[in-house]
Amino acid sequence: MSINKKYIIASAMMASVALPLMNASHVDAATDMRTVTASSLNFRTGPSTSYSIINVLMNGQKVEYISTSGSWLKVKYNGVTGYVHGDYVTKGTTDNSTTGTTKYVSASVGLNVRSGAGTSYSKLGKLEYKEKVTVLSTSNGWSKINYNGKTGYVDSSYLKSTLPGSTNDNTNNETTGTTKYVNTTSGLNVRSGAGTSYSKLGKLEYKEKVTVLSTSNGWSKINYNGKTGYVDSSYLQSTVPGSNGNNANNNNNTVSTKANEVIAYAKTLLGKPYVWGAQGPNSFDCSGFTYYVFKNKAGIVLPRTSSAQSKYGTYVSKSNLKAGDLVFFDTNGANDGNVSHVGMYIGNGQMIHASYGQKKIVIANFNDSYYQKAYVNARRVL
Repeated sequence: MSINKKYIIASAMMASVALPLMNASHVDAATDMRTVTASSLNFRTGPSTSYSIINVLMNGQKVEYISTSGSWLKVKYNGVTGYVHGDYVTKGTTDNSTTGTTKYVSASVGLNVRSGAGTSYSKLGKLEYKEKVTVLSTSNGWSKINYNGKTGYVDSSYLKSTLPGSTNDNTNNETTGTTKYVNTTSGLNVRSGAGTSYSKLGKLEYKEKVTVLSTSNGWSKINYNGKTGYVDSSYLQSTVPGSNGNNANNNNNTVSTKANEVIAYAKTLLGKPYVWGAQGPNSFDCSGFTYYVFKNKAGIVLPRTSSAQSKYGTYVSKSNLKAGDLVFFDTNGANDGNVSHVGMYIGNGQMIHASYGQKKIVIANFNDSYYQKAYVNARRVL
């Protein structure tokens, strides 16, 4: 065969191989990004809890949506394809939100903007009192916003729908609220801010009636001698202590007092880091935290794991929860009744727990939709 014939045949073969590649179409569609709304979310190899876990995604992290399989989503994260449960990611189609709900900053000292939905994330900057902000989405008490061209997160409790101080704003002019009564015999300190580090304005007496204007992060805002004051919500109840309608004291006063002591002790550990397998005194996982608190303050030795703790003590329905009860959750995707997390109910719709997502001990809103979906049962051990 001549050199010219070989060249012609080789060229034809190359053209036949290259042609499909040249004709292949490529659609550069907008990437469909979704955001994790759970405090932590298992990223699995298949669309059910029976599949192995590839990674654990944190609140606010982004995944690329691929397809839907029942209640599960096939997604890509860091180049790896896997599955997450659809209930725990946003339903949006893109991550380019430019419109949302207008809110105003109600914190007189300003409001920190963070890189993620939690106080453990770095600060991007600060919003001023009364500053206008556009909220793109809200989840687990945090609001997602656009901040200087970046995605930022702020604590939703410090945002209001109306401009603070306006005629439509009740922030500083509240005169009505929910009636509560002090249930601690030693009295209840009123502080200038929502935390024990703030100065004391005075003290409320046992059984004293108080009007609660709002509640956030375990603290109740009240009017006190013409000033705004804050009290620990766990020491307030809806009925007069000792009355027939008071469930907190129907069994006996010892249980109520012991629960208050246990809760107060648990709060001294707020901010301690979450470390898997740790049970104190300087770090904890969820069941290690409850184990440590009940052992050291109540003399009760609980089983070590959340699953075992969920079978200890006496069953109590969600509607009859009392401060000091243990509450259990299935945080591994779809709630199939298997317990993987535990916290302690502290009253007024709040609980204290060692949070995997926030990596520390925090007070959380028990009535948050995430915890309500993940709720399994509750047990009374006091």
